[in-house]
Amino acid sequence: MNTLPASKHTFAWSYLQSMNQIRSHAPIIPYKGKLYIFGGGGLDFKSINSTAAYDPQTNTWEQRSPMPTKRSGTIGCLVNDRIYIIGGGFKKPDGMFQFLHTVEIYNPNTDKWESGPDMLAPHDYPGGLHMGNHIYILGGHHPDATTSGPKTDPGFEFCERLDLTTQQWEQIAPLPTPRFALSAVNLNGKLLTMGGVAFTPEGFNNFTLIETYDDKTNTWETLSDLALPWTAAGQGNIVIDDQLYIFGGYSGDGIHPRAAYFDKTAKQWTQLPDIPAARAAMGIAEMDSKIYLLGGWSDDGRTPADTLFVLSPK
Repeated sequence: MNTLPASKHTFAWSYLQSMNQIRSHAPIIPYKGKLYIFGGGGLDFKSINSTAAYDPQTNTWEQRSPMPTKRSGTIGCLVNDRIYIIGGGFKKPDGMFQFLHTVEIYNPNTDKWESGPDMLAPHDYPGGLHMGNHIYILGGHHPDATTSGPKTDPGFEFCERLDLTTQQWEQIAPLPTPRFALSAVNLNGKLLTMGGVAFTPEGFNNFTLIETYDDKTNTWETLSDLALPWTAAGQGNIVIDDQLYIFGGYSGDGIHPRAAYFDKTAKQWTQLPDIPAARAAMGIAEMDSKIYLLGGWSDDGRTPADTLFVLSPK
C-alpha cells in the first residue's frame, strides 16, 4: 500500500472492556447510549446466537435475549425502536454451510424477538444498510458455495430491498461486481458498496472498487474518482459527518491494522493511527463522536477476538 498523508487532527485508540466470548462476523448497533451485538462466528466457524449490550458509562456488558436463530454474517439495521437482523448463515455438523433468508426483529426496550419477512434469496455476509424507507441487502456468498468455502466462491450479484411500510421484499438491479464481505454506506444521500472479495477467472480477488446505486433509475455505476486506499474484504466502513472511514480488512496478503478516512476537502485518503491489533470481519459503529470496533478475526485469519477498541478525537 502506498503511504498516505497523516491526519492533521489527533486521534487515539483505547481498549475497553472485552466481551465475555469471542466472535466475528457480527453486527453492532448503537441504541440509547448502548452498543448491541448479535450472534456471529465463534471458534471453527461455529455460529452463535447470543446477544449482549455494552454500556460505555460503566464499561460493562450484560447478556440479553439470544437470537432465535444461530448465525453469523448478518446485517443489522436500526429502524425506529426495532433492530432488524437479516440473513447470515451457519456451519452444519457435516461441515457444509447453510445460508439463510431469515429476518428476526429485536426490541431492545422489551428484550424480545419477533419474526420478520423472509428475503427472496439467502444472503450470507452481504453488504446492507437502512436508507430512507428501505433496508437494502446486496450480494454476499453465492447460494451454491456451501461446500468448498470462500476460496472458490464467485460471489452473489443478487440485490433486494425491504419496503418498511409494506414489509415486502423486492428485487433490484444486481451488483455489477458479484462479491461477498463487502460493506455499504450512505454517503451524501448516495448508496455506496465497497471492497469485498470473490473468486474470478483471474483468481481470488479482493477489491478496491466502489459502486453506487441510483434508486430512481435502478442502476449501478462504478465510481471513477473514488476507490478504497487498499484492497479490502471484511473491512469496517462508516460515514460520520459526510466523511468516509475505513478500518482493517483482509487484503490478500493478510489481515492488517490499517485505518484511514477520505478527506473531502483535500479529496484524498488520510492516514489514521493503526488499530491496536489487525482486524477483519469486525463490528463497527459510531456513538457520541467515537468509533467502536468490536470482535472480528485476529491477524491469523482464523481466531475470533473478544476485544472492544474505541477511536476518539483528542
